[in-house]
Amino acid sequence: MSILIKPVQRKNPQKQDEAPKWYPVQSTVKLVDENEVAELLSDETTLNPMEAAMAIRQLGKIIRRLLLDSKSVRLGNWATLSVTLSSEGSDTKDALTVRNIKSINTNFQPSADLHADLQKADFVWLDKIMKGQDSSDGGNTGSEPEEPDGGGDGGGEAPDPVT
Repeated sequence: MSILIKPVQRKNPQKQDEAPKWYPVQSTVKLVDENEVAELLSDETTLNPMEAAMAIRQLGKIIRRLLLDSKSVRLGNWATLSVTLSSEGSDTKDALTVRNIKSINTNFQPSADLHADLQKADFVWLDKIMKGQDSSDGGNTGSEPEEPDGGGDGGGEAPDPVT
């Protein structure tokens, strides 16, 4: 398992006169729906795919109900979900109404364990996969990744990720 990345050139919107810089950007290759998640879940548990799909749907209904009841939801050592608001301010408390609320957002806060696991990710350059080159830069090793345009020392194997 690796996180696919691609090089993207961007300008700093606050410094339009500066040259654009290259950034590694995560690339999603597929949106996995609840049916596929249910299939994967059934492979890891005693649930059959239909039971797993029902459990996922019911979990979604329960989370929605709890969030709409002003509650945050902690899902074990995985994540916490909560509601946040985007709103406009008022000059006085008396002028403040619910119309000041512009949108309701959902906050997904990963647990410390999930966050730590994500920090150990391996990264693979998508453009190098397309060219058939060795594309792995390894995990979060602290070493400089190979240049996305093929620069660098031009050879050798990618370092093993730190475990």
